[in-house]
Amino acid sequence: MILAKFNRASFFQKQLMAVIGTNLLILAIAALLIYSAFVDDYRDNLVKTMDSNASLLSAASRSALLFHDEQAGHTILASLAKIPAVRYAQLLDAQKTPFAIYARQGAKRETMSQDIKPGYFFANDNLYLTQQITLDNELLGFIVLSADTLSLQAQQYRYGRMVLWVFLLGSLLAYLLNWRMQKRLQSPVKRLIHLVDYVAKEGRYDQRIFNRRKDDIGRLVNGINSMLDTIEDHQSKLRSHREHLEGLVELRTEQLYERANFDALTQLPNRHSLTEKITQAIEKARDDKSNLALMFLDLDRFKVINDSLGHFVGDRLLVEVAKKIQHKLTKNDVVGRWGGDEFVIVIQNPNDLNSVEGLAKEIISALSLPLIAAGHQLHISTSIGIACFPQDGEDASSLLKHADTSMYKAKELGPGQFRFFDQDMLNASVWRLELETQLRQASAQQQFTLVYQPKVEVNNQKPVGLEALIRWNNGQALVSPAVFLPIAEDIGLMESISVWVLKQACQQNADWQRAGIEIVPVAVNLPASFLMGPHCLESIEGALTQTGLAGQFLEIEITENTFITSTELVVEVLSAIQALGVKIAIDDFGTGYSSMSYLRDLPINTLKIDGIFINDLVEGTHSEIPHSDAHLLRDEGIVRSIITLGKSLGFSTVAECVEHEYQVTKLNSMGCDVIQGYYFSKPLPVDEIEIYLRKF
Repeated sequence: MILAKFNRASFFQKQLMAVIGTNLLILAIAALLIYSAFVDDYRDNLVKTMDSNASLLSAASRSALLFHDEQAGHTILASLAKIPAVRYAQLLDAQKTPFAIYARQGAKRETMSQDIKPGYFFANDNLYLTQQITLDNELLGFIVLSADTLSLQAQQYRYGRMVLWVFLLGSLLAYLLNWRMQKRLQSPVKRLIHLVDYVAKEGRYDQRIFNRRKDDIGRLVNGINSMLDTIEDHQSKLRSHREHLEGLVELRTEQLYERANFDALTQLPNRHSLTEKITQAIEKARDDKSNLALMFLDLDRFKVINDSLGHFVGDRLLVEVAKKIQHKLTKNDVVGRWGGDEFVIVIQNPNDLNSVEGLAKEIISALSLPLIAAGHQLHISTSIGIACFPQDGEDASSLLKHADTSMYKAKELGPGQFRFFDQDMLNASVWRLELETQLRQASAQQQFTLVYQPKVEVNNQKPVGLEALIRWNNGQALVSPAVFLPIAEDIGLMESISVWVLKQACQQNADWQRAGIEIVPVAVNLPASFLMGPHCLESIEGALTQTGLAGQFLEIEITENTFITSTELVVEVLSAIQALGVKIAIDDFGTGYSSMSYLRDLPINTLKIDGIFINDLVEGTHSEIPHSDAHLLRDEGIVRSIITLGKSLGFSTVAECVEHEYQVTKLNSMGCDVIQGYYFSKPLPVDEIEIYLRKF
């Protein structure tokens, strides 16, 4: 029937119908293309936006997954509350086990399938997107985002209405303008078709149609131009957001690089970076047929400062040490922090060993000067071990090992020393490792013993005290305390050993008192690291309480090395100890760091004169080592000055290492109060010291 009417219509009508039909078709195609392009682009933009958010969350979640910090995972996902489109998110570990969940208010929690694969899909009016979370190609987990498409549906409905309106308006206009408008309609329609086709194919939204018309076609063109403006603006915002995210990723990458290669405290290369630099320096030296020197530095007595003044002061001290070292190096040298209080210096192509030795001396000298850290004036020194390429090793591991070995040999010489590596050190290093193992076992099983040396009053030659001295037989021989105690300090056993000596000495004295033996105080030597540590006072009080020994029968002997930390802190600790009734003595007085001025501020009871000054108080044939008269007079003057100083401050004085009658007579004439040494008795085991005490 319609075909019959069309056949009966005039040419004009047929042409009009054809034009109208053509226009309708063109408009329909244009609307479809624009609508399709918009929907596809909006869907793509939604996917890209969610993918960018997933990438940002993946970067932020690596540390949470790596360290199993579920709280951090929940916190990271909670930031999605700022993105309205996200309705649900889930963070899974590498085994696809839920780690953290976010659900928008009102949204239902969903159970994710175990068959999770990276990618996206639309289902149930929602977008589901999954990304892997990796670190250095290692799978850490997955991030799954679910976003609703309500905004997409709303836009679809809006632009559907607009396209329908345009379609109807164009149809009406085509009908009213008749065939005369057909020619005018062809041009803009063609442009529209071309534009839509170009946008659909190229994805460029910066194209516009120049328009002067005020009619419906003109408004249609303006509408399309406006739509393209909107889309282009949205694309610009997405591009800006993507660039921002890329900037954040780049910044995070830089931060991770800094963290991976540089020490956060000193900003020096860390162990990882140092190892690479040493390897590179060795390769360069090998290619150039040149030399290379490696210095291994370890700070002396740093643990005492760290334990007594806190880690903050210790950290500030490490920063100052790093600056001091850097000032002594050239631009070709490399210094890094190996760890703790250890530093490594790489010297590329030194002139000779003398120049390396000179640099070591300069560094030791620079670090021997007082350093200011967090308001504290501190004294510190360093021990340096040196290994050279190629003679001492041809790879980084060997050079580091040999430099470390020579550093320990330097420490045996005393603070502020350096040593070059030699092959004999290897045997010594093996012996030390074996001794460390035996010492750890001995400490765990308490295989030590105590011997006691009497302290005798000069006037009546009666014992007025005992000094408890530790001994250790490793099953092969008796190991000197001068050998194993420094090793115990290095490997962190001094606290447990000191606690054992305290308890053992207090228990033995308490047992003697219950047995009716002469009651005398027992002196215990405590290292500075333990005295200034957090458990010293607790350990002393515990030993007295557990054994029932009164504080007046315990004496603590300390060395002047204790005062490398602040005098104020030392006074505080010693005062707390003295408040328990415990007496305090300074051992080996006259050979340490401190001056006489600090004595007036210290809560001490006794000065023990170092045996090095007593050894020269001999006459004639008693002297095994020849000394000049000036030397003897000097040492005699030192002893006399210490005794006079002690009396002026109200301290008793004890002379150590007394072996001859002449020394006893001389010390008595000087006014010394107490004598200790082989002249009266060597250190005796428990059963023999009991016999000794029962004589009085």
